[in-house]
Amino acid sequence: MSYLGRGLDNISNVEKLDNITFNGGTTYALTKSSAAFTPAGSNNILISIDGVVQQGNFSVSGSNIVFTFSPTSSNTCDFIMHYGTGLITTPADSTVSTAKIIDDAVTEAKIADASVDEARLKISNSPTNGYMLTAQSGNTGGLTWAEAPSGTLVKIADGNTTGASVSYVDVAQCFSSTYKIYKIFFYDVNTAVDTALYMRWLTGSGSTEQAGNDYTYAISGFNSSNGGSNNGGQATYINLIGEDMRHDADEHFAMEGTLYNPAGTSLKKRFLFHTGGRRTGNYATVGIGSAEWNSTTAITGFRFLTNTGNIDSLYYVVYGVII
Repeated sequence: MSYLGRGLDNISNVEKLDNITFNGGTTYALTKSSAAFTPAGSNNILISIDGVVQQGNFSVSGSNIVFTFSPTSSNTCDFIMHYGTGLITTPADSTVSTAKIIDDAVTEAKIADASVDEARLKISNSPTNGYMLTAQSGNTGGLTWAEAPSGTLVKIADGNTTGASVSYVDVAQCFSSTYKIYKIFFYDVNTAVDTALYMRWLTGSGSTEQAGNDYTYAISGFNSSNGGSNNGGQATYINLIGEDMRHDADEHFAMEGTLYNPAGTSLKKRFLFHTGGRRTGNYATVGIGSAEWNSTTAITGFRFLTNTGNIDSLYYVVYGVII
């Protein structure tokens, strides 16, 4: 099968075609250097016959010119010129190449379209989990995917119970295999009565509370009455403060903790925490603790609860740690 369209050599600005020898017909082949030539259109052809430039009395069909009259053998073709796409105001489709656009000729306004965002940013559309966009060295304006630095915190969940009075707060489906280490923060915690504060783990796709006697914890504390307190043992919960927290309206409890590999299934779960507040008796207290859950089941969330009474206010936030 032969190609019937115009060749690449036929899209330059000006072409001088071979003269035609008329024979009384209406249709004649257009050639350049004896090779078939396909013009862009009849308006791109300038032909002179017997010293008269022709206009509006011919059309083109493929590589042929078709006259509306029949030039005879006594008529002479003076010249045939083809004026290509370079002279028209709007370029024909697929005629503008990268080489034809000069440097810095395209403004940002001309490419401000969502469909070309990827080309503008020069990025891969298949990033790897845990990677971030960063500038390419020596490539102004270019971005690429690079591994995020270690130690970065990524917020997973946050919330509060301000204005509510609840017996516990569940933060479900906040742990996964995406991160090996999670940071948990509680702050502005206030309760209805003096009470101890506990945590339990949640498992499964819902909020299955693990309330069995499978927790072992130890907490060492000190309070402003120059007294120390140690609390620990095996229980159905993790004791976060070691003694009852005071519930006055202007008092509050805060905690930060680190949970290691909650989604893993080969090791028991380890949780380290640091707490502070004001205990019953109106003494400031601080505690440092460690807890182990005697199971290798994956943890998906946690429950924060009291020994007695309700939680009047609480803020929490959970971060995944990129390592």
